[in-house]
Amino acid sequence: MKKIFLFILFLLSISLKAQYADSLFTTPVNRGELMLRFTMIPCGIQPKDNVKTICSKLEKFLISYKDDPNFPDDKFAKVANWQALKSVKMGGYGIGALIYENKTGKILHAAHNSQLTKSRSDLHGEMMLLNEFEDNPKNKKYRNKYVCKEGLTIFSSAEPCPMCFIRIATVGVDTKYCTAGPDDGMTQRVNCLPPYWRDLASKHLIVKARSSPVMQMIAHVLFYSYILDNRHV
Repeated sequence: MKKIFLFILFLLSISLKAQYADSLFTTPVNRGELMLRFTMIPCGIQPKDNVKTICSKLEKFLISYKDDPNFPDDKFAKVANWQALKSVKMGGYGIGALIYENKTGKILHAAHNSQLTKSRSDLHGEMMLLNEFEDNPKNKKYRNKYVCKEGLTIFSSAEPCPMCFIRIATVGVDTKYCTAGPDDGMTQRVNCLPPYWRDLASKHLIVKARSSPVMQMIAHVLFYSYILDNRHV
């Protein structure tokens, strides 16, 4: 019975991969295009829904969502997306991040983008995460001055931008992200960096996470959720 259940989940994952084609993970040109992607998430979002209703439906979906066993990073994707949704509900940008121990998978801290809510240009999701993580005395055992000890990974709902990418490289941890950032993602542009920063970044793992298609789509639409109400203007 268990094998049959896992096989069904596998077939569903293939179906979702087909549903969420790579062409959908591009920058949406307007609200209508973004809403079409929101409606593809199996939580009942309708084109007429406002931001509050969309957030409520996504929240219920994430609460009930069970990590897909075919995708080992789903646990982290769900937490990162929860943080991203939390930011959107507060009137901010939809990006969340967390840091965890590689060996145990224990999540040490999670945070979200706070640029709009705190009126600070530097408070991207990963920047908030590292600020809070480094300021907490209980995390001293994971750090050596301003550099983290080996064995930690930062997981972001969206691909780190240049600023966050350099901060993570400076800290010295592995990096995973749920969905690519086609506009400002830095992981495919490492060769654009000056030699010192390029070499520093190359010392640690930087990869797209192995998370389920639905978690990727949620991360994607939350990343662009500011289009829904023009909160970036």
